[in-house]
Amino acid sequence: MVKRHLLTGGTIYRHAWDEHPAEAMLIADGRVAWLGAVQDAPSSDRVVDIEGGTVLPGLTDAHVHLLAVGQARKQISAAGPDSQSLGAYLQRLQEVHESLPTDEWLFGGDVNEQLWPEKQMPDRAAIDAVVPDRPVLLRRFCGHVAMMNSHALEALGLCPETADPSGGQFDRRDGALTGIARERAAELVFRAAPRPADGEIAKSTRQVMDDLSRAGVTAAVDAAVGFTFGFEPEWAIWKLLRQQGDLPLRLGFMAQIDPGTAEVLSLEPGRDPWWQWRTLKIFVDGIIGARTAALHGRYHDVVGSGHLMHDLADIQDFVHEAHRRGWQVAAHAIGDRAIDVIIGAIASAQAACQREETRHRVEHFGFPDPSAFQRAAELGIIIVTQPSFIPRMADAWPIALGDQHHRCFPARSLIDAGLCVAGSSDSPTGALSPWEGIQAFVTRRTASGKQMAAQETLSVRQSVDAYTNGGAVAMQHNGWRGTLITGMAADFAVLDKNPFSCSSEDLGRITSRLTVVGGQTAHDPEGIW
Repeated sequence: MVKRHLLTGGTIYRHAWDEHPAEAMLIADGRVAWLGAVQDAPSSDRVVDIEGGTVLPGLTDAHVHLLAVGQARKQISAAGPDSQSLGAYLQRLQEVHESLPTDEWLFGGDVNEQLWPEKQMPDRAAIDAVVPDRPVLLRRFCGHVAMMNSHALEALGLCPETADPSGGQFDRRDGALTGIARERAAELVFRAAPRPADGEIAKSTRQVMDDLSRAGVTAAVDAAVGFTFGFEPEWAIWKLLRQQGDLPLRLGFMAQIDPGTAEVLSLEPGRDPWWQWRTLKIFVDGIIGARTAALHGRYHDVVGSGHLMHDLADIQDFVHEAHRRGWQVAAHAIGDRAIDVIIGAIASAQAACQREETRHRVEHFGFPDPSAFQRAAELGIIIVTQPSFIPRMADAWPIALGDQHHRCFPARSLIDAGLCVAGSSDSPTGALSPWEGIQAFVTRRTASGKQMAAQETLSVRQSVDAYTNGGAVAMQHNGWRGTLITGMAADFAVLDKNPFSCSSEDLGRITSRLTVVGGQTAHDPEGIW
């Protein structure tokens, strides 16, 4: 077995800010043992010529729904070239319906009505018109809205008398269900629908991890264990994957349960270098697209300000208890009101209980009041953002937010305030490739080609730092992973292009020729290692 690999023949960046990259790097015992000029290289068991490749520290996707991405790939996508309008997508559903066995459910996903000329989601009546005699369940690309036909409503036991759950809503028209469910109501629908066998879900989830490895990702955080099928079924699938072994990524998990439930399930914060379970997830509000993100003001196009997903006291109790018991909190907060609420709850929890590793996370930080930047920085809050939302969503932000839309998903302002920023995909909502995210950080171009809030663009180095060191900090891995300096974990990627010199167009197309995690290959199609 080769114990000491010497990488040569390329450009080796220790971190995003490295102005004098190394010519060679020695890997031993899963760590970086040495970097420098080729002529000064120590002895090795094997010399690995990377033939002009560019080496970066392994990237981290700090917020991705790995299990949900795998399931979304099996659904009838509304994002393809044959679904450029609501009418075209309905026709596609009808065609698939006619080819399926009689009793099988039809599942669809990636619905983004803002990209269709009709600007509306398919409701019960629209789906019934093309698929009247089998259950149909569709998922908006954000994962926060479900759409059903009459057959699905009946199969799930939903009727006009069904009460709205706390933090959710079944849309109604003249007292009848429209087939559209939002937030917690959608969550209940997705969990109640039939699902594949655990082994099948595990297989598709592993394929998603392999795809991340092909992009140079070496670590990822599943952003809400329980979001799709419920916590216990999903946690069982993750344990199955761990038993199968040979995973290509270091994994972290946000458990979508409260501290009391964690205690009942005998879950305590824990981690090893490959498997980290020390984060609890709370949804403070909804999303801009569904007009459920909680705002201080009102939406531009509808009457309403969104809403919190829980009572204020319950949010504070969640954060206080999680903090007291040693958990990291990861809070979904998009609207400015929700962001202010979670910052206040974290400040209160930190003041009430002193502990080590006090850094909590806010996921998205989508529409903050400018005053939130400094307050979050003072508390050491880590901001986990999703730049690829800009090409996927930003053309619709002016409709929802009017002339305040430029405040959406800031980046440079966060860094200027001294905040730690971690990049992520939130796939299947955002693009899975981190390079599309890095490209969006740099260009902030929408799908229509407009530049959204040019003052918030980042440099390539800032963007790469958010996906390398920033991601490691978000996972509390800083100090042993995230850079390639002597003694750090040998997590790195050999890229097919140099991100610091290629065009912005090529930036989004970068792939990895070799991905190594802890000195072991995770992706090596050329047999380099």
